[in-house]
Amino acid sequence: MSTVTPPFESPALEERAEQHLAVVRERVQLDAIPALYDRAFPRIFAALARAGAAPSGAPYAVVHGVPGDTLDLSVAVPVDAPFTGSEGVDPETLPAGTVATLRVRGDYSGLTDAYAFLFEWIEESGRTPLGIAWERYLTEPEPGGDPAGNETLLGVHLA
Repeated sequence: MSTVTPPFESPALEERAEQHLAVVRERVQLDAIPALYDRAFPRIFAALARAGAAPSGAPYAVVHGVPGDTLDLSVAVPVDAPFTGSEGVDPETLPAGTVATLRVRGDYSGLTDAYAFLFEWIEESGRTPLGIAWERYLTEPEPGGDPAGNETLLGVHLA
């Protein structure tokens, strides 16, 4: 099937409800992503605390459009209800609908190959991406920890 042969699980199709998010969204160079995360997560958690809101699950990164030299990237924390926005943290909602998903275990450096595998699977299944892809960080990396323990769920919204 795929020209990319890492040991990924089979992708799945899921029907998902809309997901409200509190986000910091920027267009960034690929090498600037870690610095964006380092700025965004403290800002998001502080804005949620000021609003009396709490995260409703594991954080996301949402990619809008087609990646190139830069990404239109939302660093995101899910919330149960629409977030009103505050001091550079904005509301965003992932739409309800069909999403192709792939669970990835291991170092984040493997995510590029995982996305290639997932997008190839989508194309071979005759489906069309909507231009919204995300990764959800199911485990929190530990400083000095083993990256083999990382679990990330990739999602691509489909037409």
